[in-house]
Amino acid sequence: MSKATHKSRLKITLQMLLKPVLACLVIAVIYKMASLGKDADPVAIEQWLTAQGLFGWPLLVVGGVLLMLVGFPRQIVAFIGGGLLGVTAGTLLSTAMAAIACATTFLTARYFLQSWVKRRFPGVIAKLHPLLAGKPYTATLAIRLLPIGSNALTNIVAGASTIKGRAFVSASALGYVPQMLTFALMGQGMEQMSSWQISVSLSLLVCSVLLGAHLYRWYQQQPASTVSVR
Repeated sequence: MSKATHKSRLKITLQMLLKPVLACLVIAVIYKMASLGKDADPVAIEQWLTAQGLFGWPLLVVGGVLLMLVGFPRQIVAFIGGGLLGVTAGTLLSTAMAAIACATTFLTARYFLQSWVKRRFPGVIAKLHPLLAGKPYTATLAIRLLPIGSNALTNIVAGASTIKGRAFVSASALGYVPQMLTFALMGQGMEQMSSWQISVSLSLLVCSVLLGAHLYRWYQQQPASTVSVR
């Protein structure tokens, strides 16, 4: 058996194993997290963390990442982080978790699900890929600053293309920050926030949306990209 054939069979085997394993993990985490309550109350989550002992925080972080892999709103994760850790630590942790979920989805789509993604989402790829291909960092940052679209779907489509992963993930992480900060502030509790904190958080969110819209309009005026989907 040639080395190339062996690698091909190994890749196919990994692809066959990945979906059911990931599905089982996500189902298990969703079931475990269900005890936290449908309203994502930070107090209830803190009680749950205490009950889990040393495994509480690792389970919460892994669970949050897995949930974001399948489209769970990252803003809720930031809200919980703000309630548990405060604004600064909550924003940093939730942003890091969202970036890990983004990178994981991107790499999974690139190396294991590329053919399936192209068959399943041809229309989305046709619209989104030309936008991301020419200047991936600027275009990705604009998309992340705008509170529209599906985060998980954007990650999947980007992974199925030839867009550089480093630029996509780093721009995504930076673009997540304004929304994560705003929701972490909310999670900390509006009653604990001064008027200037509320004003700053809302102003930051508005400015990030305006910046995203400006970057998007600027990018639309640039020459069309020649980078293609594999």
